[in-house]
Amino acid sequence: MTTTPVLHRSARAITISEFRDALRATCPPRFPQAKSLTHRRIGLAVSGGVDSMALAFLCSKIRIGDPYFRISDHPVGCFYAMIIDHGLREGSTKEANDVAEAVEKMGLRGQVMKIHWTEIVGKDRKPNDLPNVETLARQLRYRRIAQFCKMSKVASVLTAHHEDDQYETVLMRLLSGHGYRGLQGMRTATDIPECYDVHGAYQSGIIDDQQLDNPFYNMRPSGRQRKYMRRDLRYEVDPAVLAKEIEEGLDADAIAMYLDDYDAITNKAKRAPPLGPLDVEDGGIMVYRPLLHFSKERLVATCVENGIPWFEDHTNADPTLTTRNAVRHMYKNWTLPAALQKPAILRLAERCRAKVASEEAEADRLLHNVIFHKFENNTGTLVVTLPNFSFPIVPRRSTCSPTGRRKRTEHYRRIAAVTIRKLLSMVTPERELPPVQQLGPLVSMLFPSLVDEGDPPEPKAYVICGVHFIPLVGDFPLRWLLARAPHVSNVPRPFVASHGLALAKRISKHPTTWKPESWAEARLFDGRYWIRISHRLPCTVRVAPFEPEHQKPFREALDDRSKNDLLSMLRKYAPGKIRYTLPAIYSIYDVSNLLAGGNWWPDWQSKAADGSQEQTDEVGTLSENIRTKTLSEVFAGRLEWEKDVRERGKPQLLALPTLGISLPGLDDWLQWDIRYRKVDHRLLQLSKLGDFRLGRRELRFRVRTQYRYRRKRLRKPWKSSASWRPWR
Repeated sequence: MTTTPVLHRSARAITISEFRDALRATCPPRFPQAKSLTHRRIGLAVSGGVDSMALAFLCSKIRIGDPYFRISDHPVGCFYAMIIDHGLREGSTKEANDVAEAVEKMGLRGQVMKIHWTEIVGKDRKPNDLPNVETLARQLRYRRIAQFCKMSKVASVLTAHHEDDQYETVLMRLLSGHGYRGLQGMRTATDIPECYDVHGAYQSGIIDDQQLDNPFYNMRPSGRQRKYMRRDLRYEVDPAVLAKEIEEGLDADAIAMYLDDYDAITNKAKRAPPLGPLDVEDGGIMVYRPLLHFSKERLVATCVENGIPWFEDHTNADPTLTTRNAVRHMYKNWTLPAALQKPAILRLAERCRAKVASEEAEADRLLHNVIFHKFENNTGTLVVTLPNFSFPIVPRRSTCSPTGRRKRTEHYRRIAAVTIRKLLSMVTPERELPPVQQLGPLVSMLFPSLVDEGDPPEPKAYVICGVHFIPLVGDFPLRWLLARAPHVSNVPRPFVASHGLALAKRISKHPTTWKPESWAEARLFDGRYWIRISHRLPCTVRVAPFEPEHQKPFREALDDRSKNDLLSMLRKYAPGKIRYTLPAIYSIYDVSNLLAGGNWWPDWQSKAADGSQEQTDEVGTLSENIRTKTLSEVFAGRLEWEKDVRERGKPQLLALPTLGISLPGLDDWLQWDIRYRKVDHRLLQLSKLGDFRLGRRELRFRVRTQYRYRRKRLRKPWKSSASWRPWR
């Protein structure tokens, strides 16, 4: 007997295997070369709605049958449900606690985090009265999550954005007039937003992790890899192999090692000492959206089938509150045209993502033809030679017709603009890169072969997105220097401040006994450098741009060797106005006497060489005055003197940290740790090749110039021997 099958038209629940597949596709390894066997906590952003509760339930079952299931680089240890209590409506605190109880019943750990609005808007103002309360709440929510993840060593956060949210996002952007790059919708994986200046949260933290005894990302080579490395090193120092190489002669790479001497020889200047490159940051917290391909109906079915409660927010049903609510009300209560319905909009977003991915891949291929001569992250400069675009030589209908050539030129210009954006990302201090449409004039200047109408513009300096494009004209192919644009006078200078040693810790002690404060949290300076400071100076220390008026006093305070190094390094690595974009460390008033080993207080009369006797006497006086609730005349005088110094003092330049030059004696009082912000690893690999990718013509020119100079200086012809053959 044949039974007629029953076709259920309702949505079906999400299975664990489907969710595992979605996680594998959404959370690939960030550092494939790392050997990570340590289980790590995973964060869940839970609001209490049906989507986040379904996500919590699926995560609670993920390790059943596979205890070593990986999310990103690590096996899953446990899940932390992070519940944010915004406090914007009545009953939000009770609802957050109820959500935490429901999550804990699933076997997860719940953490309720409350946002304190009084610290932001004050006591006399209500947050709901703010015009941008939604934007501000989003920013505070993500920053609160980032703080918790840093303390809990969480590097991956899962959110419950689903297919309907993607549809609403793309539809809102379509109504706002976005182009195809804006119509991609939400990404499945992205860096945590609204935390650009939080170290360890946004694209940073990998260096601190590698300094631990047991890092989460194990980059150390295995035993077999070390064995191969030892074998390769033995081959490199083999005398027979070395003699054979000498007999065959120097190759182009060996000649390139001596090319740096040419600049110092021709300029008759002292050769600048080499700069050790700064460490480049990476890592941070990633936000993953594994439910983007599941509809809300399936999430509801998952909760209903498994008896999972959820909590509805009635403000989401108010169409007058936000644009998203209005769009949701529109497509749920009216029938939109077929082109604006959910299937069509999602297909549109998929096509936009495919087009952007194709352009990015083509731009990556073009970057392999870009010659990266030098990338100095100490000064934030990049020197490149850009390739020329060539049209197909074989006659084609698309190249012969004006319309076809115009379309191909427009396509090439888009690829060139995407390439420029990638180069800008290495140097710019801005958070957001300019859109492709704004790079049209720069594309015409950098790629003159892509100008169809009229003559291409002459190479000249150009500023965009805080980056100064400077043409370097010479006998070699045109190079471009990309550097941070000079600071504008009407814009406040960026700065990072570190408070001085507390008065209570030094007022009764000799300066030699002052103990430094612990390392401050790293701060982002000028959008390019992560810097942290530890010092025991009595005044506030600031990191600000190098100012011209401090150059001469700073140079005169250095010893002879440091003075020569400073001049040569500024001339070579930071010529012109580039030097005035370097970070510099200042004290708010003069501390030269302290650095020279002198006293700080003007009335200090030491009874012993180390000041121990006076310290004991004054500590006793301080204890007695505390009991009598009075201050000694000595302490009162010191307070008045320091207040007067603070009011009349002038800033003093202490160090240029990226160049490694500081005033004599500063090492005993101040230490710094500076790193460059994250740069795409593919661009770093290309930039490390440097002059090894020099064109044959330029390499030959530089070698011949050096050859002529040495021949003229030695006043005898250059004779080639059997062990050396000149470059041909």
